[in-house]
Amino acid sequence: MAASNGFVDGVATPIPSESALIFLGTGCSSMVPNLMCLLQPSNPLCSVCVQSLSIPPERNPNYRCNTSLLIDYCGDANDHKYILIDVGKTFRETVLRWFVSHRIPRVDSIHNIIRRLGLSDECRESKEEGFSPSQIILTHEHADAVLGLDDIRAVQPFSPTNDIDPTPIYLSQHSMDSIAEKFPYLVRKKRKEGEEIRRVAQIDWNIIADDCNQPFSASGLKFTPLPVMHGEDYICLGFLFGEKTRVAYISDVSRFPTSTEYVISKSGAGQLDLLILDSLYKTGSHNVHLCFPQTLETVKRLCPKQTLLIGMTHEFDHHKDNEFLKEWSKRLKHVTMYTAYCDLSGMFDMTMITYFDGNPDSSDQTQTTQDHAEGNNQLNSSNQFGSFLESNFKLMEASDDLVHGLKHFSLTTVSLGCVQSTIFRSIHGNMIIWYGAWPRQSSKEKEELTLTLKSMLSNNISTMAVLTDHSFLEAYGGESRDGSSTAKFSTGDIISLNSAVTTTNDLNDLCYAVLAILRSRFAKMEGTTSGLCLKGQSKPRMVCIHVWKSLHFCYSWILNSDQRKWMMPYLERFSIEMKYDIFRVVYVSGDNVVDLNCISTHQMLENEKESSRKGQVLQN
Repeated sequence: MAASNGFVDGVATPIPSESALIFLGTGCSSMVPNLMCLLQPSNPLCSVCVQSLSIPPERNPNYRCNTSLLIDYCGDANDHKYILIDVGKTFRETVLRWFVSHRIPRVDSIHNIIRRLGLSDECRESKEEGFSPSQIILTHEHADAVLGLDDIRAVQPFSPTNDIDPTPIYLSQHSMDSIAEKFPYLVRKKRKEGEEIRRVAQIDWNIIADDCNQPFSASGLKFTPLPVMHGEDYICLGFLFGEKTRVAYISDVSRFPTSTEYVISKSGAGQLDLLILDSLYKTGSHNVHLCFPQTLETVKRLCPKQTLLIGMTHEFDHHKDNEFLKEWSKRLKHVTMYTAYCDLSGMFDMTMITYFDGNPDSSDQTQTTQDHAEGNNQLNSSNQFGSFLESNFKLMEASDDLVHGLKHFSLTTVSLGCVQSTIFRSIHGNMIIWYGAWPRQSSKEKEELTLTLKSMLSNNISTMAVLTDHSFLEAYGGESRDGSSTAKFSTGDIISLNSAVTTTNDLNDLCYAVLAILRSRFAKMEGTTSGLCLKGQSKPRMVCIHVWKSLHFCYSWILNSDQRKWMMPYLERFSIEMKYDIFRVVYVSGDNVVDLNCISTHQMLENEKESSRKGQVLQN
């Protein structure tokens, strides 16, 4: 698969006068198809892997070799240089398949970079069909990146005495030390006395620093190393290259150090034109790789113009998932997608779905979202955060199963435009709350979204819980210790939630009362990090969320007689029913940031000018 500035579904043929990227491999270390899917077929069959039995690899986008990128670099003199990143277990196979079809005559660099091979004209002419690697760059020293090193000899000119110019390879010191053990004959400089001449790849090893501040050049193209975590005990290298077009290639990553993220983020050193990024599985997480949920969050955080996914297992179906990603990206502003691209901008709507142990009544089960006139006016304001959709379920099975089901539901909602999600589980009961953020939508779109989500939940969660209630809410205001964030959610956080129902006429007064209490008492609430007030759109209710440093602080506040003595009676003046519960965060989709703003001044403050304060919901 080739990619240039004329992509069509992530594929393009190199243009003689332009640079291009040719993806020699986009699969994981075990490659696709998965052997076990063919040796011991499942029922039903794996639709991705079974394609390999009938579709030739060159026509099967789901046939994936080890990740490897060939850069066809066209310099100022209109001459082409070929720089290769990584030579894994499938190097020979990819040379046979893609070098020939794309008419690539040689390699000038390989990832763990190999400097350009300075071949003499005589050597080049002696191998009409030969490929002469000039420079290679290596990301790391794992098998899927280096086990093709021995095959470099097959693309070098033949010499009975091995007297040829070596191929430069650029790599980290750690990779060099490991390769010296794996391939000692490729590293040794001199032949021992009396030892027979054996043809082996001739390589010039060049050590590069795993430091964003120490770039190097390969075939005239500048590369900046991007050290990333490939598991918490291992540093792998990605690479940033291109002047007119900034491209970052990161094939193996589980976490980005702050210094690396700055270099490639829109909010840091500058926006990427193309991000090529690791994405192992479609769901869940992995200890040494990003999976699709984390990949999406990374893309949202870095904000590249375009993104292509690599390192994929057989869980990904090229055509289906590209269509899914394109449809998803259409819901967001300023999006151009090829294989996988998203550029999140503007305001968001938030969805909240709640599950708890209770006897649902028929009116709750059939409740649909309808915005009040006041709510519609507020939604039209460009300075307001969106809304929450709340739904209640009575649990029928273990809550662990429901949480697992909701994690899969989270991924499914991405096709509906959901950009992030969080799950809270009640510590003392069977209530579970799911949050999801959506781009800004009209009232009609939200009504349709509510019905769609309700249908999806009824179909997928019906064996574990019963839908009892759902409603939209909007962010009303918030406080935090550092003054910048209204709420911060991380896995393991302790969350307290107050919910109060009132009449339509008293809703504004109730929300103002809660916000006034939050702002007047927040500084005295020991152990809380932030608080968020939410106002009902589809029904007259209010929700207040606090994030606590520990369960001990949360209990201490609840049991404090002073706050119960004066705060509860104050709220009961406006509310018909009040509920309270404590939750633990059991799942977050990523560490994305969503902007929140306080709504317009309350009628009780009409003589004062309350400035709008901007906050964030940060999920780690």
